[in-house]
Amino acid sequence: MIPQFELYSIYDRIKGMKTKKRNPLICAVLAFAIPVVILFVICLIYGFYPFGDKSILMADMRFQFVDYFACYRRILFGNEDCFYTLSKTFGGDMAGLLAYYCNTPLLFLLAFVENRALPGGILLIAVFMTGLCGLNFNIFLNRSFGFRWSSLIFSVAYAFTGYLMGYFNCVHYFFAVALLPLVMYGLLDIIRREKVSVFYILILALTIFSSYYLGYMICLFTVLFFFYIFFTSYRTVSAIKEHFRAFLIYVLSSVTAAGLSSVSLLCALFSLQGQKSSGVSISLRLLFDPLEFFSGLYTGAFHGNISDGLPLIYSGVTAATLLVLFYLNRRISLREKVCSAIVFAILFLSFIFDSLNVIWHGFAHPIGFPHRFSFLFSFFLLYIAYTCFIHIQGAFKRKDYIIVLALFLCYSAFLLLRHSEYVGIREAAVSFVVMASVLSSVYLCQYGKQYMLPVLLGMVFISSMDAGYNAYVSIGSYFPELSSTDDYDMALYREFIDETGGIVSELKKNEGLYRMEKLYRRSLNDAMMLGYNGLSHFSSCETNDIKSFMGEMGFRNNENWAYYGEEGSTTFADAFMGVRYIISQYDEIPRPYERIMERYDKYVFENPYALPFGFMMTGEAQELSYEGHDHFTWQNAIASAFDGHERKLYRPVSGVSIKTENLAVNGNTYTKENAEAEAYIEYDFIADSGDTIFMYFDAPDFQDARIIVNGLEKQPYFTQYGWNIRGLGIYKEGEPVALRIYPEGNELTIDGYEFYYEDREAVKDWYGSVTGGELRLESSSKLSGSISSDTSDGLLVFSLPFDENWRILVDGERAEAVKALDGLLSVRIGEGEHTFRLKYVPKGVRLGIPVMLISICTLLLIIFKSRKNSSI
Repeated sequence: MIPQFELYSIYDRIKGMKTKKRNPLICAVLAFAIPVVILFVICLIYGFYPFGDKSILMADMRFQFVDYFACYRRILFGNEDCFYTLSKTFGGDMAGLLAYYCNTPLLFLLAFVENRALPGGILLIAVFMTGLCGLNFNIFLNRSFGFRWSSLIFSVAYAFTGYLMGYFNCVHYFFAVALLPLVMYGLLDIIRREKVSVFYILILALTIFSSYYLGYMICLFTVLFFFYIFFTSYRTVSAIKEHFRAFLIYVLSSVTAAGLSSVSLLCALFSLQGQKSSGVSISLRLLFDPLEFFSGLYTGAFHGNISDGLPLIYSGVTAATLLVLFYLNRRISLREKVCSAIVFAILFLSFIFDSLNVIWHGFAHPIGFPHRFSFLFSFFLLYIAYTCFIHIQGAFKRKDYIIVLALFLCYSAFLLLRHSEYVGIREAAVSFVVMASVLSSVYLCQYGKQYMLPVLLGMVFISSMDAGYNAYVSIGSYFPELSSTDDYDMALYREFIDETGGIVSELKKNEGLYRMEKLYRRSLNDAMMLGYNGLSHFSSCETNDIKSFMGEMGFRNNENWAYYGEEGSTTFADAFMGVRYIISQYDEIPRPYERIMERYDKYVFENPYALPFGFMMTGEAQELSYEGHDHFTWQNAIASAFDGHERKLYRPVSGVSIKTENLAVNGNTYTKENAEAEAYIEYDFIADSGDTIFMYFDAPDFQDARIIVNGLEKQPYFTQYGWNIRGLGIYKEGEPVALRIYPEGNELTIDGYEFYYEDREAVKDWYGSVTGGELRLESSSKLSGSISSDTSDGLLVFSLPFDENWRILVDGERAEAVKALDGLLSVRIGEGEHTFRLKYVPKGVRLGIPVMLISICTLLLIIFKSRKNSSI
């Protein structure tokens, strides 16, 4: 139902802040301060920087988000812009990535935090936004239901929902969760007044802008919440028809809000094209055991299983207790109970069934984090719990309390007997103590008004401690060995920034447009962190075409991300992609590069064959495809397409014999005959030259195996990061070579092998025949230069991914971009000297700006009409 207390408009709200009544203001300040203080205490206990020497960079924050935020800083202060970046694999859309991860307005504050202190800045922003969640939920409750000090209990609970604490590494989600109560406040205003709410439009637009992903989920939830309020408020057909105008206003307002945020929204959506598969499958597959669902309401039930665990629905034991009492409350109508149960049922079914779950995730299956909309469940649960709490006078009999305790004890016994992975004796005991305290408090509030103040203070304290303890356990679950591991040591993080960052800064002083890479990593997004042009990247905004191209060139394609690899690829692959410098932890690498620098414990090698970002190729490059090639013949084909002459930079190793020891062979599968004895596959051949030999093995999936060549063990292969072209070694002519693969398990599957010599003279000769262009980087989305072509039908190819959003001018005239080599940007040019200019404009910007302008005009018209009507 619509709350029966006065629901102020946004103008009344601002005006009300100027009144002498200070209680609501004090309550709001406490709703913000209590979560902040509790989180500060937790950070002090764990010793997180800036309160200690441990980094808060956990899970995806450690491997992705902190790097995006560092790149975001350079956009604000450097020559990079928000449209495109060369730090994302070998180039890619930046507008979509920013819309997906970095549009939270408060992240702007990180611009004033240097990279080596970023973990501390991120933590402070997360703490602030947690307090903001409590503040906004308090405003929502007190403006919707009228002021009550008891709103503090539920405000603190909202700030410490299991969603926020479990997703503490996803700080970019926090702002949208904080805005949710204000969105619902505006929605209630529309239903009550049946007029357009400018406040609702602006807050919803800001929500979608800050996180299109959660904004989309919130938009879906507004539909459920609207009909819940509408049908509990208007109970007859005639009343529903009379007030149906509110629904039309709600739809118009929501569409206008989406239009205002259309640029960001469309940039994110277009950026995801080609990455996540979409579509709803008609499937009854369960995502988890439904009988375990309510274990998520227990304190401390989260153990770090965010990728495949239960929905994060913890909202405080107080709220869970009041949820049960809501359906036993004699002052609440049956209609409200039924309608709320329907909302809960829809959310519950969406959690457990894959077909419904995927709808909430934008018709795309999420990679990990399968229930990202569970914060909506917590919001509605707290809303229902508060509705129950403000109607407790004379609402219960003693048997109702017994029913609640009996339900809790029975379900807890069920979970303990089935050895639930979420709830043990500790979780059940803590939750029981809190529940017993809540039931006692509700009983005293119902029958003894003289106890109201001490009981209220006690409930605030108990609920806050309950929420704080759950937060402590949830955050700590990401750091199971915090006291004994260096993985989260701020000193190591700073060492990487200072040392590798210092080397990168030194190399960037060299003129020209080029790439550099490393044979070690802090994350796959080090290029974004340190601001260099690299060949590695991991995000949800990378396309499959780019990752496939990287894999075809012999680098690591994990399907979720692309990585230069622990040894890179070949000399040609480096040269073709414009990799001028390699930073290595080794003093030698299997490529003909000069070592030019030694700093700290790292070595820098310079590639003398690195091509510019633009070069001439024959028209054959447009039709050339990887199909029918292996990694090395593909590189030969690319080299031949530069001038039309056949080039064999790589030639296969001949005379390879294969034998096995203690392995039964069945097709491409090798199984140990004696599990206790040594087993291996051996590849033998005689080196026929002193050229470097490279290797690649094809297999269907990851597997544990050791590779030993002539007694020397190589780095692990068939792994997440190390499965790419590797240098096998340099051997004298006539020297025997024996490569053995030892399976660590009982079985090994290998689909094929590739052993090739690299002809250094052929590489040198190819490089001398290349016609390269002179490129200048005006900004990260604007390049210009000149080139000479000696053919009338040549292709100017850029070592940038093909993308239809590039606008290319050749000699001042618009030219059509074409795809070359299965994935690179190119343009046809004629014979002679030419100038060219490239400019990247995201499709989301081009389409979104007109929509945004129309929405702005609609909003201004709404404001004008509202003021005109109010003046009459």
